[in-house]
Amino acid sequence: MKSVIKNLQRRPAGKTPRRAVTLLELMVVVVIIAILSTIAVGIYTKEIQRARYARTRAELRTLEIAIAQYQVDTGQLPPSGSGNTFAPAALTLAGNAIGSGYLTMSLRTSLNGNLYVPLSTRWQGPYIDWDQNRIGDPNGTPVTDPANLSTTFLGQFSFLDAWSTPILYIRSDDYVARGGTELPSTSPFIAETYYNPSTYQLISFGANRTTLADPYRGTEVDDITNFRSVE
Repeated sequence: MKSVIKNLQRRPAGKTPRRAVTLLELMVVVVIIAILSTIAVGIYTKEIQRARYARTRAELRTLEIAIAQYQVDTGQLPPSGSGNTFAPAALTLAGNAIGSGYLTMSLRTSLNGNLYVPLSTRWQGPYIDWDQNRIGDPNGTPVTDPANLSTTFLGQFSFLDAWSTPILYIRSDDYVARGGTELPSTSPFIAETYYNPSTYQLISFGANRTTLADPYRGTEVDDITNFRSVE
């Protein structure tokens, strides 16, 4: 009895004893924080992907405008794919015409690689302003990488999409030889065989950085093109 009275006397007036946090309560708080963090990261990641898709779609439209201006000035479309030679020599394609190296040269430096003394006096470029860090070799390594400047031919540096993958460009003259994407058999325009039968195809392989084999390139659900709308 005396000890109880003594303890009561030591307790400050108007204050109740502080209860410690239990291990169970601490675990509940940690679990709640983990759940909220997972939700936040998921939302953030989804929004980043949405932004990349929007950016790539906008950039394909920018390329279309630049190509149209180039065609007006020079009277022809840029060559397909990527390669290892300068014009006026015959343009030699590398690999399976993957990428847009010759398109990049056409719009930025002229096909002889000389911005100041272009191949033709009709060339009035550059036709496009593109971030140097978003122009890269077939592996997506930017042109600004010191190793690339000395080992990679100019015609192999393509425009890169938002996932650092070379954008594929094929003009209609090369659809048969270079694998243009064909219309589905159910299309009412199947007689034309190819999407954009008289112009060109631009294809970004999307978030997974791959696409279907020829002649279905650009038709995966995450691909972005100038000929097929993906909802």
